[in-house]
Parts: sequence; C-alpha cells; structure tokens
Amino acid sequence: MFDEKEEKLRRLERLRHLGVRRGIAGLKAAGPPGLPAAADSEVADDEVARPQPREPFPAPAASERPSPGRLPGAAVETPLGPAWVRTVRYPLADRPDLAVLPTVAADALAAAGRDPRLARADPGRLAFIDTETTGLAQDTATYTFLIGVGMYEGVRPGDDRQPADAAFVVRQFFMRTPVEEPAQLYLVEDLLDAASGLVTFNGRGFDLPLLQNRFTLARRPCRWLGLPHLDLLPAARRIWRGATESCRLSSLEQHVLNVQRSEEDVPGYLIPDIYRQYYLTAVVNDLLVRVFYHNLMDIVSMPLLAGRLAQLYQTDDLAAKLASLSTVERLNLARAYVELGWYAAGEAAYRAALATASAAGQIQAYRELSFLLKRLGRRDEAAVLWEEWISAAPGEDLAPYIELAKHHEWHTADLMAARGWAAWALHIAGRQPEGPARAATLAELRHRLARLEQKLDDRGRGPVGDSVGDRGRGPVGDSVGDRGRG
Repeated sequence: MFDEKEEKLRRLERLRHLGVRRGIAGLKAAGPPGLPAAADSEVADDEVARPQPREPFPAPAASERPSPGRLPGAAVETPLGPAWVRTVRYPLADRPDLAVLPTVAADALAAAGRDPRLARADPGRLAFIDTETTGLAQDTATYTFLIGVGMYEGVRPGDDRQPADAAFVVRQFFMRTPVEEPAQLYLVEDLLDAASGLVTFNGRGFDLPLLQNRFTLARRPCRWLGLPHLDLLPAARRIWRGATESCRLSSLEQHVLNVQRSEEDVPGYLIPDIYRQYYLTAVVNDLLVRVFYHNLMDIVSMPLLAGRLAQLYQTDDLAAKLASLSTVERLNLARAYVELGWYAAGEAAYRAALATASAAGQIQAYRELSFLLKRLGRRDEAAVLWEEWISAAPGEDLAPYIELAKHHEWHTADLMAARGWAAWALHIAGRQPEGPARAATLAELRHRLARLEQKLDDRGRGPVGDSVGDRGRGPVGDSVGDRGRG
C-alpha cells in the first residue's frame, strides 16, 4: 500500500514543480478532473492509429483520443473480475515498416539475440512487452500498473505481401486499483499463451522479473517464462554502441529508426508519481493519459528495431547493407559476425570500415582484421595488413611492428626483415612516456633484437642455430607456445 494520502499529495506537488523545470516544460497543462477511475466508461471500439505526415508513430488521431478526464480504453469482464484494456491497431497496409519483421528469417533473430531457441520462433507470433511500474525496486511492493503487449494479427510468415486485414495490435492492460491485478494478469497470461517468443527492451533485467513477481504473488502460472526471449538492449548495444549518443530506446528511435515522438509523451521518471496521484485521487488527468502514449511508443518501436537488427544478420546482399552503415556500425557489426563465427562476413565488414574510417577507426579496423586473419592461419595476408597499417595510419602503436618482426622471424625466416621491424619498434618505444610499462617493453624488444642478432651471427657461420634453449630464453610472448601463434 501507499503512504498516507496527505503526505503523498504534498510529495507529488513538490515533484510536479520540479518536473516543470527538469523535464515537462512545454507539455500541455493537465486536463480537467473527470470521471473517477473506478467508474467504467463506455466500451469503445479499438483505436486505429493512422499515419500522419512527419510523424512515424503519432498519437492516435484527435477523433480517437480519449476525452479529457477519461482513461484510454474500456472496461472488460474476466472470470476474475473487471479489467481495463486499451487496444490500438496499426494496419500493416498503412505501416509497411512494421510489416518487415514477419518476413525475416528466425535464425537472424536468434543470431541477434544470441539465443538459439529463437530460430524456432515464428517472427509473426512474437509478443512485445513493456511495463510501467510504481517504482524501480524489484520487490513485492512494486506493481506493474500498466502492461503493454504488442502482437501481429492476420500475418503470413515470410510473405512480403500481407493480407489486407493484417495489423500490429497493442493491448494495454491497466490496473485501476490493486483489486484488479488478478484480472489484469489473467488477460496478459491468456494473450501470451499464443506467443512463440518474447521481445523486450531491457526486459531481462527489469520487466520480466517484475512480471514474474506479480504472477507469483497472484498465484498465476508463468508459462511465458519458458519462451525464447530477445532482449533488444544488449542486441542493440552490439551494433550501435559508440555510433549514437546512447543506446536508450529514445536515442535509437531518433538515430536508427527515424521515429519522432509527439508532444503527447511524458518523461519516464515522472510515471510512478503520476500513477500515485491517480491512485490517491481517482482523477484522470492529462499526464496519466500520456503515460499510455509513452508505453505505446515503447512497444511499437520494438518490432521496428527487431526488424532492423534481423536484417543486419541476414548476410545476403551484404555489400549494400554495409554501404548504408557508418564506420562505427561497420566495425561493431564485424565484431558481432566474428563472435558468431561468421568470418567471411566479418572480414567484409572490417574491409568496408577500412574504406571510410578516420585514422583512429582505421587503426582499430587494421588491428582487429589482421589479428582475425592471423587466427585463421592466413598469416601472409595479415602481414600485408600490418604493413598497410604502418603506412596508412602511422603512430605510436607498436603492434604492427612487433607482429611483422614475429612473422618474419618464425614464418618466413627473413631474419634481416625481422631485425629491421624489431629495431623500428624499439625506436618508437623509446619515445613513450617513462614508466613501468615502457621499461618492460624496452627490455622485451632489446631481448628480441639480441636474439635476432645472435641468429644472424650464427647464420653467417653456418646453419641457423635455433635451439630449444634459445627459444626458451625468449621474452614473454616468444616461448615455444608463442612461436606457434606468432
């Protein structure tokens, strides 16, 4: 239960004054008081979200918005009592961008989410879940007062041309009072029984554990916990970390999905106290209506993001996909491919990054691609990249010089070249700042040069004397084991 009414009202009033300065300046004033929350409004038809110019996902049209002082949606009866549900439909004929996800290959979603079980999930039957809660603590006192679930209806899997009635449908289950929670969870459970998998944004760490708490306390089965789960936050970070200002959903909407929220949105940090005010006063104001919009936007952005990710993990026509990405995105995608063992695709992405990278980006691409080729046993190709690295992006990085010294010492037997590259590395290391790391590097490189000089001297007297003892005396990283790697 919440604290005493008067204390909560005073706290909310302080927060609202703070919010005007910190996050809700420019929002329209709250609507006039209306019907009490416990009173059922007239049952309305599903809302249909129509496209509007320059608004990829606008609020429902003015004629479909709730009247001031009324909750969006309608009351429904369940075997466990009344519940409140709002339904918004996005016809795929009007939203071709939403029609992408049902056509993607399930194994691409599995690759994006690093969950092999997703390969068996029908993309057209995924359930997209987002919750609004009374707080951030993951304990039994935190309620999921609004649970939004988006699912496709009437779609044909893998078909680029969907039926006329195909739609992405969002249902928002709102808890007017805690008494309605069993009915709310009953409807959510019934809907999720038809899902092939779950999709959330940071749901693994927040939404799903809280839902599990509420289901457990209500003695409802959590059958949905066994479904494959795609958490879009870590999947998005793999591709867009460093390419956008952050990997928050709002940032990805702007920079990746080209989605602009309308003025109907509300800052997320205000939502728990907006609900508390509603709970204490039974008054539906404009801010509470905007919570529904905030939740709706979170849900409808997820299939767009999932579709975008899945397309990047479908490597057909890879060159065209890479051409549409920034250098940072190409580097991130290359790493993701390599983690999956998709080495050819990873190499292509690295080479695409090299073609457009700045000096810093080139160094990163040269480093990672050359070491990938070395790991794959393509040492001669790696050596070409190390030489290109030195000429294209000169600097204080010792890696290409040392790797070339290793390559020529152990694999081409060109000891003169090995000595030359080691000498260059020693010269560059001498310019580094004083400290333990510099001292260790200099000692290692001097040892390497001494060994090479000894080998060259032995070669001048006869066959190269590369004894086991000599190899054992090499610096760290030049043992017999390193010789096999270097």
